[in-house]
Amino acid sequence: MSVRALLAALLLVMAGPALADPAIGKRVDAVFADDAVTLTEAGKTVLVYRAKPLDPAAEPGRANYVGALYAPDGTALIEDGPGDHPHQRGIWWAWMKVQTDGKSVADGWYMKGLSYFVREKRFLGDPQGGGTLTVDVDWMVNSGPELVYVARETTRITVRPLTAGSRRVEFDTAITSRVDALGLGGSDDDRGFGGFSMRLVEPEHLTFASGGKPIAPGGAAVDAGPSMGFAWRGGSNTPAWTVGLACRANGQAVTRWMLYNERSMQNCVFPGRAPLVLRKDQTLRLQETLVIRPASRKKTP
Repeated sequence: MSVRALLAALLLVMAGPALADPAIGKRVDAVFADDAVTLTEAGKTVLVYRAKPLDPAAEPGRANYVGALYAPDGTALIEDGPGDHPHQRGIWWAWMKVQTDGKSVADGWYMKGLSYFVREKRFLGDPQGGGTLTVDVDWMVNSGPELVYVARETTRITVRPLTAGSRRVEFDTAITSRVDALGLGGSDDDRGFGGFSMRLVEPEHLTFASGGKPIAPGGAAVDAGPSMGFAWRGGSNTPAWTVGLACRANGQAVTRWMLYNERSMQNCVFPGRAPLVLRKDQTLRLQETLVIRPASRKKTP
């Protein structure tokens, strides 16, 4: 896959949402279940948000994430709980360090000591044919003798209507501290990964580009541009799609990335190794834009 194709995906990430193609006439809708919400367009699944863990006794923290994401032709683009990294969860936002008053009390990355309780799920369509799923979530630390309410979260997942064969998905998350000092930090090494992450399928066949240049992952965090393009090259069953991702934290572009050509996740790194501390009622806002685009000029649904 050429850098040019990746850059085209990045341009779609940075551009504003487009109006729906009038020839398509399809609307985004939601199907609610107790443990999940499925967002669809014309009856086809776009993504699945998991509201409850499938096994609450074994993994009480395995909730509040996107467990499935599909390209417009139905190709699966992410993995949930792969054998090599079973804690990885499709598309999720989590940190290894969850602290209260400077003391580590939970690990949201490995789902230790932290549970998510989704209080409300609601969906609203828009005039352009897209729609937004909004979830209100309580963060509860369960590592001690009693549950401690440490944060409230509101996440909005907006699926834009299919336009010229491309799909745009936007994430907007507000995390508000309910304790005097809530710390969120990444891995305790020079990579510092944590924040918004996605486990794309077939990572060993991925290529990367940012700011007009190919990017080579090397096992350490990479400083690059405000958006990253992902495309698959080689392999008999790799997706014929490109993915563009842009991340922002409190209005500022995230330009540090953890990228892998081995079986692992892809991550826009925030805040890094040192925790970000939120005082009581202070809010962290994370915004991500994901664009799925055909890798070639072929006919798409």
